[in-house]
Amino acid sequence: MSVYTAVTADELDAWLARYALGTLVEHSPIAAGIENTNYFVTTERGRYVLTLYERLPADELPFYLNLMAHLARSGVEVPAPAPDRTGALFSHLNGRPAGLVSRIDGTTIEAPSADECAGVGEALARLHCASQEYRTRLTNRRGPAWWRQAARAVRPYITPEQNALLSAEVRFQTGFGKVKLPKGAIHGDLFRDNVLFAGHRVAGIIDFGFAATDFFAYDLAIAVNDWCVIDAPGGSLD
Repeated sequence: MSVYTAVTADELDAWLARYALGTLVEHSPIAAGIENTNYFVTTERGRYVLTLYERLPADELPFYLNLMAHLARSGVEVPAPAPDRTGALFSHLNGRPAGLVSRIDGTTIEAPSADECAGVGEALARLHCASQEYRTRLTNRRGPAWWRQAARAVRPYITPEQNALLSAEVRFQTGFGKVKLPKGAIHGDLFRDNVLFAGHRVAGIIDFGFAATDFFAYDLAIAVNDWCVIDAPGGSLD
């Protein structure tokens, strides 16, 4: 169970007093997720997901939460953050920055069909179109500096040939930093476990903890490397 910071019903009910959402009806921990603590929360007036941010610095949260609010207003399938009575989208709960977003009903899909992949592509396109109007900027923490750091970490575990390939690829990709490709706010983590489906329809894109300002092609590459990989030895692209 991915709960790093426990929250009791009394603690949550007291924290909810800052919202106009009514009193707490029930809350339950969400087992999925590795970065943050998440709970399903039901109040007298709605159903939400509570997130306590375990690693993200509080000064970066406005970028993520305001981006989600902007996308939701634009009709993109994302959870809408709930503002408190002051209009703030997060505050502290049990020593962690915490916020509420609307709960989206849906399930993840382990083996997506071509039509479901197309639906994810359309949803990502809507996200990118809407994000071009989002003016706040945040440097991608998974950019070239992180690539080099990650490459150094894996070098002892791969062959000389793989090391040579990795070095060449990092140099090649770093060179694209000066290319004028379309850019804006990206999701940055569009793997299968971050998309919820209602039947065969995309119900919601969740988990914006890796969102940043970067090339839209970067977002597309991440998606392709999960949604379009054949689940078989070798993991080739379809």
